[in-house]
Amino acid sequence: MVIMLDAETAGAPADVSWFDECEPGSDVACWLVDGDIVPVTEVVPAIQVSTVAPIRAELAALAVVDELGAAEVAADELSELIASCQRVMSQARALQATLVEELASRPELAPAQPAAGYRSVSAESCAALELTAPLALTSGQAEYLVNESVQLVRDFPATHAALAQGEIDERRARLIMSELGRHDSEIAAAVEAAVLGRAGEQNTDQLRRRLKGLVHRLAPQEAEESRARAAADRCVRVSPAENGMAWIEALMRAEDAAAVEAVLDSGEKALKRADADAGDARARTRDQRRADVLARLAWAALAAGRIDPAAAGTTASGDDAARSPLREAAAGLSLSGAHGRPVAVQVTVSLTTLAGLDEEPGDLDGYGPIPARVARELAAAGIWQWVGCDPVTGAVLDHGRTRYTPTRDLVDHVLLRDRTCKAPGCAVPAVRCDLDHVHAYSAGGSTCAANLVALCRKHHLIKHHGPFTVDQPEPGTLRWISPTGRTIVSGPARAAPTPDDPPF
Repeated sequence: MVIMLDAETAGAPADVSWFDECEPGSDVACWLVDGDIVPVTEVVPAIQVSTVAPIRAELAALAVVDELGAAEVAADELSELIASCQRVMSQARALQATLVEELASRPELAPAQPAAGYRSVSAESCAALELTAPLALTSGQAEYLVNESVQLVRDFPATHAALAQGEIDERRARLIMSELGRHDSEIAAAVEAAVLGRAGEQNTDQLRRRLKGLVHRLAPQEAEESRARAAADRCVRVSPAENGMAWIEALMRAEDAAAVEAVLDSGEKALKRADADAGDARARTRDQRRADVLARLAWAALAAGRIDPAAAGTTASGDDAARSPLREAAAGLSLSGAHGRPVAVQVTVSLTTLAGLDEEPGDLDGYGPIPARVARELAAAGIWQWVGCDPVTGAVLDHGRTRYTPTRDLVDHVLLRDRTCKAPGCAVPAVRCDLDHVHAYSAGGSTCAANLVALCRKHHLIKHHGPFTVDQPEPGTLRWISPTGRTIVSGPARAAPTPDDPPF
C-alpha cells in the first residue's frame, strides 16, 4: 500500500515521512490529503453510485427555465443554472461511459479467437465500428469514445463516480486519465484519491500541475519510465479545416519538438529578411512565415524524393552516437509510396477545369474540394492525375497518367475509385490502405475491380477476424452487417460533381 504522509503534520506517525511505502497490513493506513491526515477508507469510498438519479435531480432544478423562460430567471440564479447544466453534461457522459463499456463487454462484439494476436482487432474496435452509424462518427472518433469510456469505467472508478455525481466535468476526468493512465495502478489510485477532493475547484492548469507534482514526488523513476512509454505514442495527424485549409497536429518527444521550433524560428526570420529585401517587411505575419517554412520543408523533400540534409552531422560517440537524432538525420531518408506508386500529392481535376472552361473544384486526396485555381496551379507543377468520371454519378470510370512511372491499371483504378478506406466512418486515404479481396482469393475470389476494395490495415483485420459480415453488392460499395443486425453501407466515392449538385 502506498501511503502519503507528512511527518510534520499533526497526527502523523513519527517514523513515517513523505510518500513512504508500507506493506499491506501495516499499522499505518492514512493519506495526506490537502494537509489533513485522513483514513484511507474515507478517501476512496465505495463506488456503488446511481448514474441516473443525479441527472433527474438536476433536470428537476432546471425545469424552472421551461416554466418561467430564461428571461424571467433572476440574474443571481443564472450562474447556478449554468453550473447545473454543466453537471448534467458530466453526469450524462458518465452514464454514456457505463453503457459504452457494457457494449464492449458483450460477447456478440467479441472478435473471433484467431484475431487475438492482432492489437487492432478487439472488442473495443468492433464496438467502435458498431457506433459509427448511430452517432455519425468517424471510425477514429468512435474508437476514442470507446477506449476512453472503457478506461474511465474499469481503471478509474473513483473518477467515474465523481463525474457521475457532477463533482468534476469531462475535461478534468480526461486530464486525470491522461496524466495517470500510464502509471502503475497503485500509484495512479493514490494520486487520483489525493486530487479528487479539490479537482472540481481547480482549473485544468492547476489540476495538471498538482497531478504531475504528486507523480514525480511519489515515483520519480516511474515518471521517467512513463515518459519513455509515452514516446511510443508519438504521431502526426492532418485534419481538414475550413476554406481550403488543414490542421497539422503532432505529438513528439520534447527535444524533437524543440528542434522543429528552432527550424521554424530561424526560417521565419529568413523569410522576414526576404520580405524586407522585396520591399514589404509586413507582407506576412510571423505565424504565416512559420507555416510557410514548414510547407517548404515538405515540398522540397517531395520534389527531391528524399530527405537528405547534407550538412547534418554529430559529435556524439559510443552508445550516445547510436541514439543521436543528428546521426539519424545525417543518414538521410528515401521517400517511397504505397502499392509501388511514387510518392506524390494527388489532385483530381477535370479536363474542362484544367482548360479554364469552367471553375469546378478539384479534389485534393485526403482533404476534399479545393478551388479550381489551386488545382490548375498544382497541375502546372506536374503533381496531378486526370480522372475520367461518370457525368451522372460522379464515379471513377478511367484515369490518365502522370509524369511518374505508370503503375498497374487495376491498382490505380481501385485506389482512385474508393478514395478512402471503405469501412464505415473511416477516412484513411486509399493510397495508404490494403487492397483486399472481398471474396477471399483462397476461396475462389477473382482479382478484379468488382472484388477488390481499399481497407486500412485495422479494418482489413476486423473484416476478416471481427464479427461483421461484409460484401460488395457493386464495385466501390461495401455493405457491413454488424453482429447486432445493423446494416451500414459505405457507398462509392464521388470524384466529380454531378448534374444534381446545386450550382451554389
